[in-house]
Amino acid sequence: MRNSFIILLLFASLSARAAQNDKNPPWDAPESAKQVQNPVKPTKEGLAGAAKLYRENCMTCHGESGAGDGAAAESLMRHPANFTDEKMMSQRPDGELFWKMTKGRGPMPSWEDQLSETQRWELVNYLRTLTAQAASAKKGEEKAQ
Repeated sequence: MRNSFIILLLFASLSARAAQNDKNPPWDAPESAKQVQNPVKPTKEGLAGAAKLYRENCMTCHGESGAGDGAAAESLMRHPANFTDEKMMSQRPDGELFWKMTKGRGPMPSWEDQLSETQRWELVNYLRTLTAQAASAKKGEEKAQ
């Protein structure tokens, strides 16, 4: 009887996990979006403007440093992207990041109607600075040890 209960509990757990995975499929941008090159070169002014946009629109979920640890992150059904993850970000072309912020997917809103195309590309440039800052800090910590 006890083994039957354990098997039933295990089955229920696996079924719940499978149902959760069905509700949270991977978020893949189309290949055509991944191929799009960023037409906006990073500039001091552009990055400063994007930093302001990030603080106003993205920081609540993605956190101040971009680590996905913003004040609202824990309450979301999907965890916000961690832009400080150097490995993950190296696998995400600019076109994919732009497409995702343009289209959105709950709880990530679409920014297509709120931010201009240039602002969205500048945000992509800014996200790259968050990755670089985190990598630099990590290397500094490793040197100190």
